[in-house]
Amino acid sequence: MACGGVKLTREAEVERIKERVEEKEGIPPQQQRLIYSGKQMNDEKTAADYKIQGGSVLHLVLALRGGGR
Repeated sequence: MACGGVKLTREAEVERIKERVEEKEGIPPQQQRLIYSGKQMNDEKTAADYKIQGGSVLHLVLALRGGGR
C-alpha cells in the first residue's frame, strides 16, 4: 500500500505512517492528523484496524497552533 508515495504495510501503526510522512514531506507527526473514511486515525492503531487496503485514500490535515482571539 502507499500513502502519498509512502509505502506501508497493513501492520503499520498510524504513528509509524506519520513518521514516514515526516521523512518524505518534513511535517512533524504532532502536526499531522490522518483521516480515513471520515474519522481521525488513532496513533496506536494499525492500518489493518481501519481496514485500509491498496488504493485507499488517507487525508492529511495539519493541526496549526494559534489564530484564536
